[in-house]
Amino acid sequence: MSFKMTKIIATLGPASGNRKTIDALVKAGVNIFRLNMSHGNYPDLKKWIRFIRAVEIQQKTVIGILIDLQGPKIRVGKFQNGFIHLNPDDILTFTTRNVTGSAKLVPIQLAGFSKSVKPGDLVYLNDGSLCVKVKSISGNDVKVQVTVGGVLSDFKGVNLPDAELTTSPITAKDKRDLKFGLSEGVDFVGLSFVGSPNDIHQLRRLIHKAGGDANIIAKIERKVAVKCYREIIEAADGVMVARGDLGIEIPLTQVPVAQQKILWECATQQKPAIVATQMLESMVENNRPTRAEVSDISTAVMGGADAVMLSAETATGKYPVGAVRMMAATAREMEDYQKTHRRILPWQRFFNEDPPVSQGIAYSANRLVELLGGRALMVYTKTGGTAMQVASPKPNVPIFTFTSVRECARRMALIRGTVPIIIKSERGFLGDITPFFKKIKETQLLKKGDRIILTTGIPLGVPQWTNVIRVEEMP
Repeated sequence: MSFKMTKIIATLGPASGNRKTIDALVKAGVNIFRLNMSHGNYPDLKKWIRFIRAVEIQQKTVIGILIDLQGPKIRVGKFQNGFIHLNPDDILTFTTRNVTGSAKLVPIQLAGFSKSVKPGDLVYLNDGSLCVKVKSISGNDVKVQVTVGGVLSDFKGVNLPDAELTTSPITAKDKRDLKFGLSEGVDFVGLSFVGSPNDIHQLRRLIHKAGGDANIIAKIERKVAVKCYREIIEAADGVMVARGDLGIEIPLTQVPVAQQKILWECATQQKPAIVATQMLESMVENNRPTRAEVSDISTAVMGGADAVMLSAETATGKYPVGAVRMMAATAREMEDYQKTHRRILPWQRFFNEDPPVSQGIAYSANRLVELLGGRALMVYTKTGGTAMQVASPKPNVPIFTFTSVRECARRMALIRGTVPIIIKSERGFLGDITPFFKKIKETQLLKKGDRIILTTGIPLGVPQWTNVIRVEEMP
C-alpha cells in the first residue's frame, strides 16, 4: 500500500470516544483528532485525550490533538409553542429584549444586534434555509421582511453575512475551554468565526499568558473573513476552510473558488490548510459514500490541502472507521495519480526571485528530488520551520521529519507528506546519521539505494533558518 501524503482529521464523539475505536481510527489513517468544544464535557474529553496518548505510545506513532472552540454562535431564542411559521413577505420584529417569541416577534441572542445590521442586510436562519431582509431599526428592535419562508424552531442558528460584528469571537466559555485544552497539552486550537487578524492576535495572547504554545488554526467561515483571507493566513499558524457556515455566508457557487484561493495562499505563505464539512456526510447513515463526496475529497487533495476533516461521520456516524478508510483510500488514489502526471502547484508561487537562504535551500531540495530521482526528503527541525518550507510546494515524496521535541512532531502531523519521527539527538544531522536511517527503515517506505535529499540548519533551533543540503542513499 502506498504512503498517504494527505493528513486526516477525525472528530471524536459518542460513536468513537473509546479506546478500541480510537485505535482502529489511527490504524485506518487518522493523524489528528478533533475535540469539538460545542459538545461533550471535560471528564469525557479528558478520558478521550488519555486514550489518544495511550494509542500513540502503543502504535509508536505521532498523533496531534485539535480543540475546536465554539465561538459566539448566534441563535434565536425560545418561542411560545416551540416554533413559528415564516411566510414570504411577512413583517416580523427581531429583538434583543428578554421575551418569549411569538408569530411576529423573534428574540435573538446577540447583544448589540440592532447596531450590527443596517437596512437591506440579509439575515439567514436555520443553517441558511430561511432568510429575512432588514427593513428598519428602532432601539433594540429590528423590523424584517421574510424573503424565504419555512419553520423556525427554538434556538436555531443565525448568520449575518452583511454585518460587521463588534463582539469578540472568543467567549467566556471559549476561555474556559482554552484553559482546559492547554492544561491537557493539546497541539492545535481552532478559532471559530474569525473576522480579522486581530481575533487571532487576541487568542495568541491568551495562549501565551497561560504559558502554552499551541498552534492556532483560523476557521474561515464568514464573508468578512473571505475578504481578508491573506491577512488571516499570515496571522495564523494554519487555516481551516469551514464550508458549513461559509456556504451560508457566501453563495454556494462561490465556495469552491474560495476554497482553492485559500489553499493556494496557504501554500504560498507556507501554512497548513484543512478542508472540512460534509466530506462524507452520507456515511453518517450509509456504509458507502456518494460519488460526489469521493470527488470532493479528490478535489481537495488535488488542490493542495494538507488535511481533510471528518465531523459527524466519525463523531456520531454509524461507520466511523469505514469513513476514515474511504477517505484514506480516496486520497491515496489522487496522490498516486499526481506522482505520475503533474505537480500540484507551479514552483514560482513559492519562491521569490531573490529568496532568503532557507527558502533557496527548500527550493533546491525539491528540485533535486526531481532531477536526481529522489525517493524522499529528510529534515531535522526543532521548531518545524524547515519542514514547513520544504513541504510548501507539496512534493510527491515522503518528508521524513526528525525532531527531538515531541510537541514539534505532533504539530508536524498536520503537514502534508511529513513522516514525523521523534529521535533522541541534539546534534541532528551533524553527527552520525546511522540512527536516522534505522528509523526510516522501520517505516518500510524506502529500500536500499534509494536517494534521499537531506536539509537542516546550522546552528540548530534557529526558526526559519535552513542552510545545509546533502544527497544520501539508503544503506
